[in-house]
Amino acid sequence: MLRQKRAQSTLEYIIIFTAVVGAILLAANTIIKPKVNSMLEHVAGEAENAVNHVSFQ
Repeated sequence: MLRQKRAQSTLEYIIIFTAVVGAILLAANTIIKPKVNSMLEHVAGEAENAVNHVSFQ
């Protein structure tokens, strides 16, 4: 009986841990993804400006 209760407790902790990690990943995706996209758009724009200002003579 004690072994079964310990296994149930361990499973509950695993489920809670998984839910917390999932919530953190979802929040990180929601917060970080737009910032990364903005940064990549900025870098792409700067690269395009640099290429447009190069003169091949």
